[in-house]
Amino acid sequence: MPLHSRRLLNKAAVAIEGRISIKQNPDRDWPRDHARLRVLERNGNLRWVGTQAGPHLGGTFAVWQITDEGRTRVAAWEPPAIELG
Repeated sequence: MPLHSRRLLNKAAVAIEGRISIKQNPDRDWPRDHARLRVLERNGNLRWVGTQAGPHLGGTFAVWQITDEGRTRVAAWEPPAIELG
């Protein structure tokens, strides 16, 4: 799994409700992570929650929640090896 996907899935895993969200750009396009989160969703690691309006006119956010399969995948990752001088 690419590092950016690991980063996003790990971020969801450590979140209080197991959710991850990204904010839509002012030009109504989505940041690159939106496509990466959709791939994680298609692979069963995340579940689409929906879009939500941000607080205080804060824009629109796309929201996903980590699945049991996603948590299992995160738990299976080994920490990187540390080389000692």
